[in-house]
Amino acid sequence: MDYFINLTNFCDEINLNKESAMFFVYEGSISVKKQEDEFFIDDETAGTLRLISEIQNELGVNNEGVSIILNLRRKIIDYQTKIKTILESISKSESIDKLILALKETGMFENEDNEENI
Repeated sequence: MDYFINLTNFCDEINLNKESAMFFVYEGSISVKKQEDEFFIDDETAGTLRLISEIQNELGVNNEGVSIILNLRRKIIDYQTKIKTILESISKSESIDKLILALKETGMFENEDNEENI
């Protein structure tokens, strides 16, 4: 990751207060690199901060609410990826046994969040 965007300047640019940005840093939702007394972010983090700013400014959601929205968004994207893999496996499979084996081999049914497996 290339950290090159100054966090404070970027927050000013997108109308997000630095305290909100630091909330998400401490929570672990975004990553920063500290050099001397300044924080720097990469493009991916900048995108996440833009999304945070939009949610807060357009919907009036507080930091905790945004955190919940980001976590739900991440899970939805993860499930979309799993569904796509399942559909691709179904279209390529010759039998139900081969389908089940192919899906097990993907490892997508392994539990990351201690949630109930599909």
